[in-house]
Amino acid sequence: MAKWDITKVINETDIEAMMHKTDFEWFQEECMKTAIYPKQQGLVYTALGLASESGEFAGKIKKGLRDGTFDDKAAADELGDVLWYVATAAHELGYDLDEIAHGVVKKLRDRANRGVIKGSGDNR
Repeated sequence: MAKWDITKVINETDIEAMMHKTDFEWFQEECMKTAIYPKQQGLVYTALGLASESGEFAGKIKKGLRDGTFDDKAAADELGDVLWYVATAAHELGYDLDEIAHGVVKKLRDRANRGVIKGSGDNR
């Protein structure tokens, strides 16, 4: 799994700030710097963008199955776009990505401990 390349950070102030934040916190802040969409419809916009980019990622997988070749770089690029929309949608809901990440890990650990990791339903 790739890590952020700290050599691409522009100045020492950015490096210092980044070292005191989680990767999710830093990433979400960076995403919001490029979030240009109608704020009054931000949640709808980001939800539609998330669905669209997820579809583009799925399309890369589908084409790989059909054509017998797979472009993992193109698929990874689409996942980057998915992450951007996840970060901005979380912001629109008033959540930090850190909160969401910790919450899903807690939920999955709880399900695993109770032996209900398999199955369906939100409240297992």
